[in-house]
Amino acid sequence: MQPRGSVRPNLMLGLPALLLALAIGAIATTWSGDFISAGNLGNLVNRVLPLAIAALGEAVVLFAGRIDLSVGSVISLSTAILGVTSAQLGWLSIPLVILAGLACGAFNAAGVILLRINPLIMTLATSAVVKGIALLLLPSPGGEVDYGFYDAFYGQDQFFGWPLLLIACAFAAAFAIFGFTHFGRSIYALGSDGRAAFANGVNVPGIDLSVFLISGGLAAVAGLAVGIKILSGDPLIGDSFTLDAIAAAVLGGVALQGGRGSVFGVLAGAIALVLIGNAFNLLELNTNLQQIAKGLIFVAALMLFMRGRSRSLA
Repeated sequence: MQPRGSVRPNLMLGLPALLLALAIGAIATTWSGDFISAGNLGNLVNRVLPLAIAALGEAVVLFAGRIDLSVGSVISLSTAILGVTSAQLGWLSIPLVILAGLACGAFNAAGVILLRINPLIMTLATSAVVKGIALLLLPSPGGEVDYGFYDAFYGQDQFFGWPLLLIACAFAAAFAIFGFTHFGRSIYALGSDGRAAFANGVNVPGIDLSVFLISGGLAAVAGLAVGIKILSGDPLIGDSFTLDAIAAAVLGGVALQGGRGSVFGVLAGAIALVLIGNAFNLLELNTNLQQIAKGLIFVAALMLFMRGRSRSLA
C-alpha cells in the first residue's frame, strides 16, 4: 500500500476539482462568447492568483492536520500596510508586508507549540487580533498604492504575465517539496498520525512552526496581489478569503484531518471557485447566489471525500 503522502494517489484526489473547473468553463463558453476573450482570460488569472496562493498556504497547514483561520485577516492587514507605506517606502513596503505575514504565522505557531492551544482556537484568536491591527492602521478603505507596482506586476492584464508565472512557480515548487522531499513527507506523516510521526523522529514543533510560517507568508503574498490590484488598502477585504481558501483546498482533495491532498488539486479548486464567480457575472445571474453555490459545492466536496476516506479505512 502506498503512503497517503505519495504522489500518484494525491494527484488523483484533485481530479474532481479539475473536472468541475472544465465543466464550468464549458458552460460559460457555450452561453457567453466573452468567456474565452483575451481580456476575460487575463482577468481570470489575476483573480485566481490571490486565492490560489492563499489556498496553497492553507493546504500546507491542513496537510499537517492543523488549520489556519487567520488567512483572511492577514490578507487584509497586508493591503492596509501596503496602502499606508508604499508611497513613502516604495518597493521596501513589499518585504515589510511579507515580514508582517511571517510574524502572524510565528504568533500562531507560538500559541500552538508553546501554549498548546488548539490550532483552530489559536488561529481564530489571531484573526481577531490581526483584524484589529488592520483597522487601527486603516480604519476604512483607503491609502494609496504606487501605480508603478500595478504597472510592473499586472501590466495590461494579459493572460501570459507575471501573475501566471508566479502561480506556476509557486505550485511547481510546492509539488516538488511535497512529492519528493523529506520535509514534505514529514508534513504528510504528521497529518496522518501525529504520534507515529513523533515516534519515528519527526520534529513536530519544527513542522508546526514551518507550516504556520508558510501559511502566514503566502497569505501576505496574496494580500500584496490584492492590494496592488485595487491600488489601495482595505482592512476588511480579506474576510471572504479564509473560507474560500479552505474550500479550494477541500475541493482539491485535501483532507481536513490531515495527511492527504495534492497541491495541483488545490490549484484546480481555486480555479473552479473563481470560475463560478466569473460565470455568474458573464451570464448575468444574481451574484448573491454565488456564495450559496460555493457553500453547496464545499459541502458536496466534504461528503465526497469523507465517503472515500470511510471506504479506504473499511
